[in-house]
Amino acid sequence: MITSKNYFAIPLLIGVVTLAGCSASYIDNDQLVEAKETVQETNMEVKLITVEERTDEGYKIVKVIDNAGEMKTVEEILENANWEENVFVSMATPPEYRFRINPSNYAVWVTPNGDKLEIVIEGEAKYIKLPEKVSETLFELITGDKLN
Repeated sequence: MITSKNYFAIPLLIGVVTLAGCSASYIDNDQLVEAKETVQETNMEVKLITVEERTDEGYKIVKVIDNAGEMKTVEEILENANWEENVFVSMATPPEYRFRINPSNYAVWVTPNGDKLEIVIEGEAKYIKLPEKVSETLFELITGDKLN
């Protein structure tokens, strides 16, 4: 025979078990969100700049910049450059070098005198002819060679 105490104890027991199960699920969700954030932060840290050189057969990779200091210097040079905007540039040849940083594709030509770089941000109508010293620095960073 069930007494009135059991009528009260059974629903209370079911409620406690249900509440404990929901609490465990909540902890797992927090851990999952934390793990996703950690993976996203890790993915953001892994960044490379792959530089390609034009050859007779197409483009080939000449350098992969994975050093954080070199990548920062390349990014700073391009960010601090005084870009001409809304310019349509038509070069006689395809770019001698090309690389990508974030969403932007950079096309690079060496001037006929071999002392400066001309750069176009593809699809953004931006152009610049870098000064000689900046050209030398950027060229050495993206190719590993000295500019003539």
